[in-house]
Amino acid sequence: MKGCTFKRKLRSGKISWGYALDVGKDENGKRKQIYKTGFKREGDAQAELTRLLNEKNEGQLVKPAPTTFAAFMEEWFREHAERHCSAKTVERYRQMAKAYILPHIGHVSLPQISALMIERLLNRLRDSGGRGRKNSAERQLSVKTVRHIAGLIHVALGTAVRWKLIRLNPCDAVQLPKVERKEARVLDAEKLGWYLAVSRKYGLYEFLLMASATGCRRGELLALRWSDLDLHNGIARVSRSLEQTKSGLRIKGTKNDKPRLISLPPSALEALNSIKASQEKLRNGFGPDYRKDLNLVFANPNGDYLKPDSVTAKACLIARKAGLPGISLHTLRHSHGSQLLSAGVSLPAVSKRLGHSSVYVTATVYSHALSHDEIAAAEAWETAVSKLMHAGRDAAKQ
Repeated sequence: MKGCTFKRKLRSGKISWGYALDVGKDENGKRKQIYKTGFKREGDAQAELTRLLNEKNEGQLVKPAPTTFAAFMEEWFREHAERHCSAKTVERYRQMAKAYILPHIGHVSLPQISALMIERLLNRLRDSGGRGRKNSAERQLSVKTVRHIAGLIHVALGTAVRWKLIRLNPCDAVQLPKVERKEARVLDAEKLGWYLAVSRKYGLYEFLLMASATGCRRGELLALRWSDLDLHNGIARVSRSLEQTKSGLRIKGTKNDKPRLISLPPSALEALNSIKASQEKLRNGFGPDYRKDLNLVFANPNGDYLKPDSVTAKACLIARKAGLPGISLHTLRHSHGSQLLSAGVSLPAVSKRLGHSSVYVTATVYSHALSHDEIAAAEAWETAVSKLMHAGRDAAKQ
């Protein structure tokens, strides 16, 4: 690698020293160089040039990116995020970047992004929202949202370090706002029974019952096929999830791509058998137009996918009708785990059931391979809440 120092005479008459360093060629074969001027003495310029030459010899020289942060982010989306993240995650990242990040620091050169600059941005977002949109009312962002934004910047700049566009990730020195720990809302058995009773009037009872009885995520239930169920042994294999993006619906793996087997309580099996009977009638009615190929447990009348956002909206509507505003599908999942722990089920068994464990079982293993704790989890849920659920249903009918 070649490099040299040079001097320039400024208009003021002062002498300024600088250096030029060859850093190879670009994809078009054109020579690329690093330039820097402004040194008062030739020795200072030579010292910096020598340092860079040593870095190059040690394989640590970072080639400066002649680009803005906005241009880098677009390349990061194209070369990294879209290849390694789910479509929904990329969609959410793009929304955050467009609304909260690029309007403020998108014009800055990538090497000039500093910890101070990022921390100022996060403070502004926390204080006033700072969406960067003309004629739009600014509002405070939650600490959780601000930390998500900081996480996106951190991951993107981490990739820039790996690509050797910058030496250090400035986000490592940023102090994030602290999250106030709030206890997640949980439905007790009586309120859960009431909620499910009200749901019977809106055609979502079986879905909500399965969500509350298994702790499965929304997308996992919407992707569930009859071939994933062993109704005789009361086992569900959860290995897929339905995702909704602006470009449409798509099937992906479960969170962390870890399939799991779940033991089903009797009430869930009863609901599944009811769905199976109803779908048999619909198949006959739709004939060849019915989507038998999808083989979905929870589906539209024609057997096609239900939209996740629509299911969430209906679940929230039912919660309001039941006098339980603020209840969501995730509330059912969290309630399930809490109810099991309260009933004495071991933490590892509950973690495994919810899909939080690093241990998973394969598609070929059925009930004989499940631990006694896992089977007890379903039985404990049924015993702990079934009586009060029935009481809630009776009250709703009156």
